[in-house]
Amino acid sequence: MDATRLVLVEGMIGSGKSSTAARIGDWLAGRGEDALVFREGATDHPIRTRAEDRLRAAADPQAPSGAADGSPGEYADEQWRQLAERCLRGQQTIILEASFLQNTVMPAFIDGAPMSTVDEVFTRIVGQAAPAEPLLVYLRPADTGAAIARVHRVRGEPWSSRNVAFVENTPWARLRGLRGQGAVVRLYQAWEPVAARLCSRYPFPNISVTDPQDNWPEAIARICAAVRPSQRGRALRPGTAQPDAAPTTPG
Repeated sequence: MDATRLVLVEGMIGSGKSSTAARIGDWLAGRGEDALVFREGATDHPIRTRAEDRLRAAADPQAPSGAADGSPGEYADEQWRQLAERCLRGQQTIILEASFLQNTVMPAFIDGAPMSTVDEVFTRIVGQAAPAEPLLVYLRPADTGAAIARVHRVRGEPWSSRNVAFVENTPWARLRGLRGQGAVVRLYQAWEPVAARLCSRYPFPNISVTDPQDNWPEAIARICAAVRPSQRGRALRPGTAQPDAAPTTPG
């Protein structure tokens, strides 16, 4: 592809996905490009997942779900293929928050599925989205426990209690007898190595950034340089989750 038309922004809760997605969109718009950002749980999101439907329902039980009845067809893998083809047809860049790993692949892990099933879900979605060769932006914390404590403190109630209750009631946490905010920490401590392994297998350009909120200008400069790499070859090589490096100013 001449330019990235699909960007997947991923990472655990509180990793900076929403801010990163919005900043990428703003940066592209500042270049005169047509960019569309879909936040996690948006009712008009082009990728519908059960996880995001649950988020919408938890946030506002009175709000419409945004789609029919949650039947299996509503969540079909084919929607990724349709999105990829949409990206190829136009000049618009679409930025998705949390739809791929966080809300499609991770739920299999949370439900206690074997790792082979988690890998299968990952591989299926990658295959469906392949025509667009989406850029994967993965945001990771240096300290998972501190990141969980921060997001619970910042978001406060009722979000914090709902998040804890959700995790406590997952098959993954119930099997281990985990309760409270510690259950959330343990879940993401277990998930992060899985996500890192999946990112290392991702066949298209990808970038990993640690704690972007610690230095937003540097983090966004690196990410935007990956979204629109220069002609001198700053593009990330497929299949590599490049470690943090010196900041690059996007041009």
